[in-house]
Amino acid sequence: MTPGSLSERLLVGRQMAAVATAAMLPVGTSEQAIALSIFVVLAILTVKREEWLATLVTPAAAIPVALYVLIVIGMLWSPTPFAPGGGVGHYAKLLLIPVAMACAFTPRQGLQIGYGFLAGCLVVLALSFLSFFILLPPPFRQAMDGVPVKDNAVQSGCFALCAFALALGGVSAWVEGNRRRAAAMLILALVFLADIFMIFISKTGILMTAALVALFVVQAGGWRRSLLIAMPIVLIAAIALWTSAPAQRRLKEIATDIHAVDSGKGTSEATLSTASRLDFWSKAVEFIEQAPLFGHGTGSTKSLYQSLEATRPSPYGEAVPDPHNQFFAIAIQVGLVGGAILLAMWAAHYSMFVGSGFACALGQAVVIQNLIGSLFNSHLSTVTQGMLYCLAVGLLGGIVQRARGRSGMAENLASRLEPAK
Repeated sequence: MTPGSLSERLLVGRQMAAVATAAMLPVGTSEQAIALSIFVVLAILTVKREEWLATLVTPAAAIPVALYVLIVIGMLWSPTPFAPGGGVGHYAKLLLIPVAMACAFTPRQGLQIGYGFLAGCLVVLALSFLSFFILLPPPFRQAMDGVPVKDNAVQSGCFALCAFALALGGVSAWVEGNRRRAAAMLILALVFLADIFMIFISKTGILMTAALVALFVVQAGGWRRSLLIAMPIVLIAAIALWTSAPAQRRLKEIATDIHAVDSGKGTSEATLSTASRLDFWSKAVEFIEQAPLFGHGTGSTKSLYQSLEATRPSPYGEAVPDPHNQFFAIAIQVGLVGGAILLAMWAAHYSMFVGSGFACALGQAVVIQNLIGSLFNSHLSTVTQGMLYCLAVGLLGGIVQRARGRSGMAENLASRLEPAK
């Protein structure tokens, strides 16, 4: 076997592993970990030294690495550095951002990886509708009808991104004159949205979906086209809410939460979801005030909440290692310095995707979804949401950076070839 054929086979294997990882994200955790491990090994073997250096000097790749390094160093002053929940292991996925960026996937390769993610979501979508209307046997019979694998937060987040990408691609196909393809993509996007509203409506899910719909309307361009797009979305959402008894019950719970908070009744009438978050956040602010600069150390979150259980017990009945807010989750452990790095990371990633094109639009959607979700949950530390964000930002960022690099080289060459005046 020649060296050239070996490197080519490694690149093919890397691409296959990336597609498999994307396909497994919405489906299974163990399968996802296996495919991801193979992808990382092959990425290390195939990415050249100069590509690593070029990637790591960019803020979008360097800042996540800096945040993870701080989290590792934070173990030095932690009373429980290896405590479960929110520790070093939960944030190692941040290193996937420079790994995926350094691979510098082509748009075609990125599209193949996207198709893998869509295929996994389509399998979950079919099982979701089946489990919602028909009683499926184990292992697809979960505590919540319509959520056959993982949980609703993962499922709705994946479906929202699929709906956004399909709708954006459908509009592009319609403009290009491919009406059948456009209609198929737009209909499938509406089916994904219908599932989100039928199964389980959460406050976070509503905000994330509304933000992506607003971004899509902006990306579509023109008020007439935006109006034509918004009307079926509103209609599908209304029909799904009206025909789904679980969705109607959830809307009543959300209304109770809002009324309880607005009327100043505290948590007496609020559901467990709202009451617990108010409890987590108020305690988190106290913890940050106690050690504002560098925090209490990596892995200290659960021990801090545990220290207040005797006097101020959690609504859940036990201490948890998660304040259900990504900024608080970081700041408790590594202080406001870590929180500032986290905000800088989101800003760097969003600014990287400012521009035109499908990759930029999808990158904006990924960052916005993660930012909104992180207001109410620690999404970066979770398995699927965090992995989805890191891999998507790395993949799309690599595509965008590669395109801009080629554009810059072309402009530089053109300027050199211009005759002197």
